[in-house]
Amino acid sequence: MNNSLSDKNIEVGDKAPDFELLDINQNSHKLTDNKDGMTILAFFPAAGSPVCTGEMCNFRDSLNSFKSKNVMVLGISVDSPFANKVFAEHHGLNFPILSDYNRQVIEKYNVVMPSLGKLKDYKVAKRSIFVIDRNSEVLYKWVTDNPLIEPDYNEIRKVTNTLIE
Repeated sequence: MNNSLSDKNIEVGDKAPDFELLDINQNSHKLTDNKDGMTILAFFPAAGSPVCTGEMCNFRDSLNSFKSKNVMVLGISVDSPFANKVFAEHHGLNFPILSDYNRQVIEKYNVVMPSLGKLKDYKVAKRSIFVIDRNSEVLYKWVTDNPLIEPDYNEIRKVTNTLIE
């Protein structure tokens, strides 16, 4: 039995585990970097896949309303910074896309999908959303085992008090 944090689900009200990951330019980002507002952690399985592209582009298109409320979006996948860079540049993603290449953060948050399609034993992130306040408290959690399902963006907007409609 593994005694790591992955044995415990992170739930609403819990303290979110901090982390340090590299972005597409290999600059370091921590969860605790955003001291002024909320952070949306958007874990996604694979840079460049159709559903992941749709999800990240949705966050890109909503970003101005999030930024005006001091809400930072961090996209996180197990893809390398190099693959994430191609993905982010191709789609004009205007928020950090972070590489959890060693899979430590998806384990800390217990959002590991053990296989991706026909890639058996290829661990990736489950599509998951965590909204975290400036004190690292989890305000919202959504996790799916089905990588083809996107989150409810209106629900995320309500949690962050940035209803766009």
